[in-house]
Amino acid sequence: MKRKQNIPFRALVVTLAVLLVLIVLSQAEGSPVSTGINAASRWLFRLTASATASTDSASAEELSAEVEALRKENAELRRQLADYLDIKSENEKLWKYYELKKENPSYQIVPANVIRRDVNDDFYSFTLDVGTSVGVRLNAPVITEIGLVGWVCQADAASCKVKTILSPDTKAGVEDKQTGDSGILSGSVSLCDQNLTGMNNLAEDHRLKKGDMVVTAGTGGVYPAGLPVGEVQSIEFNKYDATRRAVIKPYEDVRRITAAAVITGFDSSGKVVRQ
Repeated sequence: MKRKQNIPFRALVVTLAVLLVLIVLSQAEGSPVSTGINAASRWLFRLTASATASTDSASAEELSAEVEALRKENAELRRQLADYLDIKSENEKLWKYYELKKENPSYQIVPANVIRRDVNDDFYSFTLDVGTSVGVRLNAPVITEIGLVGWVCQADAASCKVKTILSPDTKAGVEDKQTGDSGILSGSVSLCDQNLTGMNNLAEDHRLKKGDMVVTAGTGGVYPAGLPVGEVQSIEFNKYDATRRAVIKPYEDVRRITAAAVITGFDSSGKVVRQ
């Protein structure tokens, strides 16, 4: 391409040299030489315009090619940045559960984001952006880095619905970390809007007291033992069945979480140790 651009330029130089000689030889206006010079000037003008147009055209083609190359390079850089941000986000999510995973190597944990909430559910159920394609199963425990928040009640390949520990449908064996007293974790209409749940079926001679830590008992094989749930806020009679229950304040505000994780597998003989 550069060689083609040099040919018109050399022709232009030669023409200018010839024209200069003719000008020196001819001083008389209207002479044949002068007439020839005028004709040569017109031809020179056309040649110059043609050479300039050729040069401009070649430059435009080169510029267009450079712009296209830069566009492709920028697109690739944007793709690499998006991949990096995705990996960074996943690493940050997993880091939240590092201590839990360290204490329980058998745990298989899948971090997720809350993608919607069921506005018709009084107990704050929500949907996560992970499903059976990554090992999510029905009844799998759902946690945050603070503690248990619910369980999977529906799942498809790409998402799963979670019922929270505020729901009466939740039936999880729990125990008082300090006293060993056991009960069944289950929510109620009267407690859910305050982000409270209940520990039901307490023994008559229980020793629970306000501030005690409540964790999963690990009975039944659905929930691993020792997952933090919340703390005892008060002890009262359950007016629905005339039994004693402890009102539990979850460590996590279940009504407002935006991310969680599903425990897709664990060794049921293991136990989470938390003080």
